[in-house]
Amino acid sequence: MAFLEIKNLCKTFDTANVINDFSVEIVEATLCCLVGPNGAGKTTTMDLITGRQKPTSGKITFCDEDITGLDEHEIARRGIGRKFQVPAVFRDLSVRQNLEVSYSRSTNPLKNMFRFREPGFAQKLDEIATLSGLSDRLDVEAGILSHGETQWLEIGMVLMQDPRLLLLDEPIAGMTESEIEKTAKIFNDLKATNTLLVVEHDMSFVRQIADVVTVMHMGSLLAQGSLKEIESNERVREVYLGETAA
Repeated sequence: MAFLEIKNLCKTFDTANVINDFSVEIVEATLCCLVGPNGAGKTTTMDLITGRQKPTSGKITFCDEDITGLDEHEIARRGIGRKFQVPAVFRDLSVRQNLEVSYSRSTNPLKNMFRFREPGFAQKLDEIATLSGLSDRLDVEAGILSHGETQWLEIGMVLMQDPRLLLLDEPIAGMTESEIEKTAKIFNDLKATNTLLVVEHDMSFVRQIADVVTVMHMGSLLAQGSLKEIESNERVREVYLGETAA
């Protein structure tokens, strides 16, 4: 049984079919890269999975539960976390405080104070800070972090919510080469304990992290398989990889 199953998904804006009968399965404990030309429907697919947009038709199943059309907060509570391309952190708070706020489950500040004292909270925060490469930056104000550090902080903030599935939209956009290298290490470490779906254009980065590659074209599934299978697929090379190489 698939961890996440998308079946015959469609999304229409006015008369434009952005997602067109898209079906795919994501297996638990894998990192799947979702790639394709601009306008292929990758980000819209992420929006539909997380409830940011509602599908026109089709079905999305997560851990054997139909989540099609649920609101964002309902889907988040079921264990799907998302990091957007543009980081959203609290710039006036420290890295530690950003992680603490992300751990909050209630709008009641008193309840959250007690949650911060729960057994294991400090260990969890330290583990995620280490995983995201920010253990020595916990007391630094988020507003002065580098671009890469800000991206890693937001990944850490999503991880503080214990997502079973983590969605990331172009996580290395704007990063330096050294930041990209460090991000690849973070993702490869995450694969040991998490299931990830990553939208990415940079095929050199995809080669470093992907277990499975899913290729979209014009809102539909073009191909899915290992990196080797995708790179040898003539149709994929014609539609996407040739364009990327160019």
